[in-house]
Amino acid sequence: MLQDGTADRGPERGAMVTDRHLVIGLTGNLGAGKSTVGRIAGDLGARVIDSDQTVRDLLTKESELASSIQGAFGTEVMLDGRPDRAALARIVFEDPGELARLEKILYPRVGERTAELIAEPTSAPATVIEAIKIVEGPNVDRLHALWLVVAPPDVQIKRATATGRISAAEARRRLAVQSSPDDKERLFRARRPGLPVWRIHNSTDLQALQRRVAAVWRETLAYGDGPTP
Repeated sequence: MLQDGTADRGPERGAMVTDRHLVIGLTGNLGAGKSTVGRIAGDLGARVIDSDQTVRDLLTKESELASSIQGAFGTEVMLDGRPDRAALARIVFEDPGELARLEKILYPRVGERTAELIAEPTSAPATVIEAIKIVEGPNVDRLHALWLVVAPPDVQIKRATATGRISAAEARRRLAVQSSPDDKERLFRARRPGLPVWRIHNSTDLQALQRRVAAVWRETLAYGDGPTP
């Protein structure tokens, strides 16, 4: 298992990212703290693309996508002519098959929109794409590195239920249908062989997490610049 601030860079250790802007995938399961890591990365100078926000924007603005979702799941998941995310969540987090059906509708357009956002000019040294399914989804081929945020399950459930929006039972159900950190890492290495993975452990306090993310940020930029001494 990788430790905080270290990376196994595989057979292409030190390979340079010279053909395009450095793109980092940021993932982690419910309650792991990936959104907090994303905010820290933004403070450090990254351009952060929040895939959840991308989905919200698409569901709000694109009528064709809304119609496809209504056709697949019925009028009960619609609210004022747009998909109701809460209603969809109640369906897809109970049934992996329904989740896969929703992803089949969403993924192509999410991938296209993310590519458009990456292509926009930026002075940031790297772009971080935050997504719970960055490895499984359409954007994995755009990545040069992966940040995988992990935490103990009891900590994840405590964080997920802190706002009162979901119960502990619901948090456990959602975690049960999410692929494990080890599975995410294996899939990334299979789909993007030779690229680095950093595990960011987030089980203590914010200050410790900020130090870990800052260290990983420096290492990732050094990887993108070329071989390290």
